[in-house]
Amino acid sequence: MNIKKAGLMLLAGAIIAGCGTKKDEAVIAVNGTNLMRSSIEADVEAVLKAQGERIPEEQKVYVRQQIENQIVQSFIVESVLVAKAKAAGFVVTDADRKARADEFLKAISRMPDAPKTIEEYFKKFPLGEERARKEFENGIIIDKMIKAEQAKAPKVDYEKIAKEELAKAASAEKDALKKITALKAELDKVAKNDLPKKFAELAKANSACSSSQKGGDLGEFTRGMMVKEFDEVAFTLPVNKVSEPVKTQFGYHLVMTTKKVPAVEAKGDTPATPEKVQASHILVRVNADKSGSTLEEVKNNLKARSERDFVSKFVSKAIESAKIEAFDEAFKRFVPKSAEKAADKSDDKTPV
Repeated sequence: MNIKKAGLMLLAGAIIAGCGTKKDEAVIAVNGTNLMRSSIEADVEAVLKAQGERIPEEQKVYVRQQIENQIVQSFIVESVLVAKAKAAGFVVTDADRKARADEFLKAISRMPDAPKTIEEYFKKFPLGEERARKEFENGIIIDKMIKAEQAKAPKVDYEKIAKEELAKAASAEKDALKKITALKAELDKVAKNDLPKKFAELAKANSACSSSQKGGDLGEFTRGMMVKEFDEVAFTLPVNKVSEPVKTQFGYHLVMTTKKVPAVEAKGDTPATPEKVQASHILVRVNADKSGSTLEEVKNNLKARSERDFVSKFVSKAIESAKIEAFDEAFKRFVPKSAEKAADKSDDKTPV
């Protein structure tokens, strides 16, 4: 699992604050290592400068705050995990560096002006080449530790779970199709004049869309506002005729177009208006995550989700066990509650 999966921005665009001097003001500390106010301010300015004019003036205050938050969060995560990895005896080898560089360059290869070598990336890093190299190394050692911890976890048969989930999804889809087909058969028995009323009744009782409260009415819309499959039916269906079941990413629909508004060409000061329709629908949902998915896709998604959950819990546990202190009220929100309690207990101890 690479560092991106670990949720740690330690490579492209990484923003990790360094340590300042004793004359500066520490705002937060992790296991005795201080994050200085001047470091945060310098990093914020460097990132804003790198962004150039891409940040609208009216958003700069908000963006500045977001960058500052990321600096502090990244400092905490990196400080805790690097210390934990080194304490456990993990080291970075030349083979590790080459593998990470190859992986990283491949991942960013489609980006505009992507560096061709890792050295080029280091030189372009907005916070300086030295920081880039440090964060590159830290990313590797953290990743090695996380992989080692994951290897200790009980093995999971993702293929078996994927097959079970696909079987459930297929059964649910079969039930959804059966239900929507039965609703269509019921509507087919209704007289034309009574159809709008009956459709609205069935929509209120059966549709999984919020429009059910309006009898399935979606109001007027132009081409392209709905998903393709729904759009095609709504614009070609005769008024007050119920469609055959339509499958979309949301499930199965019965569509009834209730009004058609033709396009109007521009005339004088009056602008042109596009073609519109008004339609109602009944939706029976299916599991969109599994519908149409292959066994390999479901298996990979399960594995990726499991890895994300593992890393999230691992990082949270590591942070909770670290000694984190905030020296400024504005930064206390970054101190985990468990760290605050540990600090309180430590302060209460009486030397023997």
